[in-house]
Amino acid sequence: MKRNLIFTAGVMLALVFSLAGCQKKQAETETTAPAQVITETEAQTSAQTESTENLPEGQMRSYLTGEIISKNVGLQRPYAIMINNIVDALPQSGISNAEMIYEAKVEGGITRLMAVFQDVDKVKKIGSIRSARHYYIDFANDNNAIYVHFGQSKYAKARIEKEKIKTISGLSSYGGEVFYRSKDRVAPHNVYTSGELLKKGLKATGITRDYPQGYTARLQFNTTDTQLAGGFEALQVNIPFDCKPYFVYDEKTGLYKRFEFGKKHIDVENNKQLTFKNIIVQYVKEKTISKKNHQDLKLTGSGKGYYITDGKAINITWQRKTEADRTLYYDESGAEIKLNTGKTFFEVVPKNSEVTFGKNGTVPGSSSETAKTPATDAE
Repeated sequence: MKRNLIFTAGVMLALVFSLAGCQKKQAETETTAPAQVITETEAQTSAQTESTENLPEGQMRSYLTGEIISKNVGLQRPYAIMINNIVDALPQSGISNAEMIYEAKVEGGITRLMAVFQDVDKVKKIGSIRSARHYYIDFANDNNAIYVHFGQSKYAKARIEKEKIKTISGLSSYGGEVFYRSKDRVAPHNVYTSGELLKKGLKATGITRDYPQGYTARLQFNTTDTQLAGGFEALQVNIPFDCKPYFVYDEKTGLYKRFEFGKKHIDVENNKQLTFKNIIVQYVKEKTISKKNHQDLKLTGSGKGYYITDGKAINITWQRKTEADRTLYYDESGAEIKLNTGKTFFEVVPKNSEVTFGKNGTVPGSSSETAKTPATDAE
């Protein structure tokens, strides 16, 4: 009996050690097995690969519009061209071909446009072209664009020289090869260029249209038209500039038609009104920095704005931490916004003024049509 108890105890002890050994081996296996970790970069690369796999050979999604275009076009850096925007310069030429347009104030309350062209080679006339302002360089840099201008303010000149920025300038030794003056306008409102002439500017300056290695798109786009969740109605968008620009939503086309100076904003080369799928409003701090009323815009940090598409608008926040960064846009949940595919108009508006909506010019969230709600920075 005693011998059986000893044998049984020995067997049980052996089982305990055996089970403990198995559990230890299992634990070691579980803790030392390599985990499958996908980094954010790898996830983005994977998503980009998946999104391009179904595209026809030689095609890609434009970095500027999200549209499917030829890689021969899409992999070329765009031109960012300063466009005159006063009554004496209207109607303008070629700007309906731009993938993006920026508008901001310069001296005396007038605005200038910066038209961003990527598919430009066949555009026969672009202008009229005016001088550089230092903060438009930031708009160009946001899109890795080649800055094109005829003249410059002293502030733009100082920045171009300090930062050694290569631009295509009309006041350079090669300017006569790239720009010309038309006979149907009075100077300084008669300077023009073309897609073909801009190639001579590249040759003269040594600027390349190749994107830097590893370049990624700044903006995100939906692959199919997507309605904004939440937000408010935006069938007419009124911008508080002296040229009284506004946009009217066309439900038939799903695009916003642009007006200014009380008229349709027309490209004289094809007699077409300018239209856009998206509008981004960016409120910024603005100040006067000279006796000649030169302006300065604070384009780093963060601030408020709107993203507008398909007859609706949402509140957004823009962010650009340093001058070396690119401007990004976020919804109220903190997620980066996705634009609908198509052209975008960027309205860079002083924060002490207010964009309004509708024919009566109402302010979102206001009980009065004349109420003014100042836009504040998200700092």
